[in-house]
Amino acid sequence: MRDRIRRAPFSGRAAGWNLALIWVVIVVGLLSAIVCVGFILNESLISYSTCSNRDDGCSGGDAGWFTGMGLTFFGGFAAVITAGAAGIRSHTRRTGVCYPLGGIGALLLITAAGYVLLKALTLT
Repeated sequence: MRDRIRRAPFSGRAAGWNLALIWVVIVVGLLSAIVCVGFILNESLISYSTCSNRDDGCSGGDAGWFTGMGLTFFGGFAAVITAGAAGIRSHTRRTGVCYPLGGIGALLLITAAGYVLLKALTLT
């Protein structure tokens, strides 16, 4: 039977640097979430002004604005915070910083989904 080889965890100093790097990536992720919410808000306002000026071609409801904004705001921040917590929890291993990076990737995917939903539901 094969023995499973396990890597040793980081030393105290390396774990501290890894934790500092994880916190930097978390802060960058939170700032990115604010930028993504601002982008969706800007696109919502553009769609809203476009639909108020023309009589045909826009959907009747507000589903596009509420769906795109809610998905990006709550989903984006939840992805970054959850991935950051997982990264902090595993800061003594080499994979610790990968979790917050994955959270930023999930934030970008959620923002893209919110943008597509906004444009599809408002028909702009």
